[in-house]
Amino acid sequence: MSTLETRISRQNVFPYLGLILLGFLVYMLPLISPSGKVLSLATTALVFAISSAGLGFLWGQCGQLTLAHAAIFGIGGYAAAICAKHFALGFLLALPFSIGSGLVCGAMVALPSLRTRGPYFLILTFAIGEVISVIEMRLESITGGINGITTLPGTQNFLGLHLSERADYYCIVVIFATIVFLILCGLMRSRWGVLLRGLRENTDLATSLGANVAQHRIIVFAVTGAIAGLAGQLHVYHVKFIAPELFTSHLSIIFLLVVLLGGKSHLLGPALGSLVYVFLPEFIGLSPILSQIVFGALLILMILTAPGGLLSLISRAIVWRKSKIPCKHIGINK
Repeated sequence: MSTLETRISRQNVFPYLGLILLGFLVYMLPLISPSGKVLSLATTALVFAISSAGLGFLWGQCGQLTLAHAAIFGIGGYAAAICAKHFALGFLLALPFSIGSGLVCGAMVALPSLRTRGPYFLILTFAIGEVISVIEMRLESITGGINGITTLPGTQNFLGLHLSERADYYCIVVIFATIVFLILCGLMRSRWGVLLRGLRENTDLATSLGANVAQHRIIVFAVTGAIAGLAGQLHVYHVKFIAPELFTSHLSIIFLLVVLLGGKSHLLGPALGSLVYVFLPEFIGLSPILSQIVFGALLILMILTAPGGLLSLISRAIVWRKSKIPCKHIGINK
């Protein structure tokens, strides 16, 4: 093998080595940094990454953007909390209800997309999210109304891990995050993923070729809704509390910000955006108001300079660095 081929093969391996290292750090975090605060922040970041990954898949692969994602996230959380309080169902038995409720609500949100597009659909999903919040507040006997639900069991076990232990619960969230990302990765690489990207680029052409646009849109909204419902349950069992004020349109904007920060064209984009959103204010010591100002300015900067997110910025930097490598260093003689 020539020097050039060796150099290229090594460069192709480096991104995968980086992913392996990142995954290793995520799995080993309880041993590397057993601090309760760090584990709590990391758990929140992973939950946001799971939910935002669904939104990123919907937006990046299908070209559909929704502001009802936080509402579906909240419905999944409420399903788990109601199962725990009113029916004494544990974490595992509540999972089908959280995922199923998210799936059904996601499919219902997809219905307006069959008639409307662009900003009109965005406004409709915003209205849907607000209506869901009002319904959650009105059903006081079931949801607790404005006060929410606070009595969640914390002594349950899942695969031998205790939900009340920070390190154990972090490991549970890591397991679900891994499953979700593997599923989304498989969907992206499948023929269905290629079809979704075709619908994103030219819906009329895909329809003329025989694609059932309505069916595929409903399915992709249902899948991402199920992921949001799962993330909602993980979040509720993490904070041990749920109320309508936690799942307003503001949270949908946060999910949107996370996807834009990391990049919607890659599955790791929402994960990177979640880490930045959760950890940056803590490391810098920003107040909630200042953090909103900083992230607003950062969002404007990203849209103007790197619309593809931080991952595209990093890849552009790597490409620029490779272009600066002298020819003699890679075995090419001028």
